[in-house]
Amino acid sequence: MKLWIGTDIEGVAGVVNREHTARDGREHDRARGWLTDEVNAAIAGAAAAGVTEFVVADGHGTCRNIFPDRLDPRARLATGQLSSLPPSAVQALDASCDAIFLVGFHARAGLHPGVLDHTSWSQTVSEVRINGAPVGECEINAAYAGELGVPVLLVSGDDVLAADIHGSMPWVRAAVVKRALGRFQAESLHPSLACARIREEAEEAIRDEAQWKSYQPSRPVTLELDFHHPMYVDLAVLVPGCRQTGPRSVAHTADDYLHAFGAFTAMCGVTGIAHYQHR
Repeated sequence: MKLWIGTDIEGVAGVVNREHTARDGREHDRARGWLTDEVNAAIAGAAAAGVTEFVVADGHGTCRNIFPDRLDPRARLATGQLSSLPPSAVQALDASCDAIFLVGFHARAGLHPGVLDHTSWSQTVSEVRINGAPVGECEINAAYAGELGVPVLLVSGDDVLAADIHGSMPWVRAAVVKRALGRFQAESLHPSLACARIREEAEEAIRDEAQWKSYQPSRPVTLELDFHHPMYVDLAVLVPGCRQTGPRSVAHTADDYLHAFGAFTAMCGVTGIAHYQHR
């Protein structure tokens, strides 16, 4: 059995500030270690339940966060990026995978009091919706897997994320490693206890085959983005097939999620260029 593990960093126990998440943050290397340990815990739990092949995708920021020399040697690491765009978060995920875990994830943008809440290209995007329902990065990645027929079994992060995921993907097991107290505050488990919780939930997630389900939005699929400023709308609508749906909103409808995801990526890209040009 082949398990793909997607990773972020904001949902890791102890992570509460950009000093932990930014590449040049003074505490970033410590957070990288905590993330690597949590991924290893997920691998250990899944292996105890019979998984034999692991691919870990480093999906945060520069996609160079996990320490390769500290990662469980049973796993292959997909790392690095061409640019900080959504496909980096799903690198190496394909139909050969039997299931996915999402480790270290965070609440979607605006979901108070989620720790470091945001959705995807946070510099320009204020909300993302799939078929009208607000979603976070967990659903965005899970829908990509669902289009390939791959089920999502486990998510780890704070309690706000867990409650939200229970609404959108109620079959998914949630390993809660911290209680959100605000955007930059949390009550975290000790890292060793966070890893123990992830390991336990990972093993149970693999063993509970009756709950293996994929997240598949109904077709046609509409991905809609709200932007922080109308200037970004002027660029997003230039992406083929995209249309303005509100003062700061642009949508793309496709017959399948992968095409909608491509348009989503392009909208993030062109608006991101504008953001950095006008900082």
